[in-house]
Amino acid sequence: MDLVRTVPVRLGRLADADRLSGSSRPEGTLLDAALRQGFRPRVAHVVAEWTAKLGYVAALGVTLVPALAAESVRSDVVLLPVLDEGAPARAVCAATARGRSRPQAAEAFVAVLREAAARIPSS
Repeated sequence: MDLVRTVPVRLGRLADADRLSGSSRPEGTLLDAALRQGFRPRVAHVVAEWTAKLGYVAALGVTLVPALAAESVRSDVVLLPVLDEGAPARAVCAATARGRSRPQAAEAFVAVLREAAARIPSS
């Protein structure tokens, strides 16, 4: 992940930007963060697919990207870490069949999840 700034920007500084989102309503999406910061984001375009969303961002606006997806961002898109005070913690779980040993692929996948989670900034 190539972040341009090491100090997170406050989400409110991006309040006037047109947003790209998977939904026209921020509730239940990553844009919930804007509501927690006291403003309702202006969703200019609704785009469901991440690859299309990032293509639009390169030309038209701003979107929020989960940290786990940040590694796949296009080179013509700039990532800024966003400070979201009061954000709920997200839990990531790997489900496997009870009573069975985990296949080698599942063990490798869990190791990759742990490694990715360790790289996510805590603030």
